[in-house]
Amino acid sequence: MHSLKTYGIIIKRSNYSEADRILTILTDRFGKIKAIAKGVRKIKSRMAGSLEPYMLVNLQLHEGKTFYIVTGAEIIEEYKNIHSEIKKTAQAYFVGELVDKFLEEHQRAETIFEISQQILSAIENDEKDLVISAYQLKIVEAAGFKPELFDCLHCKEKLSAGQNFWDHVEGGVICSSCQQKFNHGNEISDEAIKVLRFIEQNSFKNIAKLKLEQKIENELDKILLEYIKNILERDIKSRKFLNQVNH
Repeated sequence: MHSLKTYGIIIKRSNYSEADRILTILTDRFGKIKAIAKGVRKIKSRMAGSLEPYMLVNLQLHEGKTFYIVTGAEIIEEYKNIHSEIKKTAQAYFVGELVDKFLEEHQRAETIFEISQQILSAIENDEKDLVISAYQLKIVEAAGFKPELFDCLHCKEKLSAGQNFWDHVEGGVICSSCQQKFNHGNEISDEAIKVLRFIEQNSFKNIAKLKLEQKIENELDKILLEYIKNILERDIKSRKFLNQVNH
């Protein structure tokens, strides 16, 4: 039985037997894994406080037949605000569900681990909805679904300011000529295109400094959520919770 060490973020958990939990963990070394934490629901468990969702933890694991077995856990970053403020909690759950839906078990995901750690820090220190839109774009790109934002999806000509359209099926922007020819895609504003390009090329820290009109933030959110739903072919259940705490 091999002993392993990795950084991890617990994105989902469920009770198992009388005192155990099954954890879904995003790790920096092994991608998304499932692990069992034995006895963690007992009052005297030493690891219980270190195995809460949405904390950065240094984990010690053994390879079991079905699951990894958690043998040690040390908190690196607790993200106290995420665990005490309802909106931040909802944002973290949304992030966790996206990770879970986009990744297969054991799929290597260093970039997704990195951006997930960064978004938790961003949520901890701020609660701007824009950083959640930014995470949606960054995770689809990291998962291999980078949308076209500079040239028309169809004719490959460089996009000009004016009337352009977003195609959430193929992923990206199409020019007005191609939209008339193929008759699909919804209008996207020049401002939204500029912000998507900015998000693609900047850190969450820089993105959080942007000051946008609410209608642009709403447009970005709608565009990216539709794109993700089309990729995954399913709804994001935690989105309902996030919408509720936003209103």
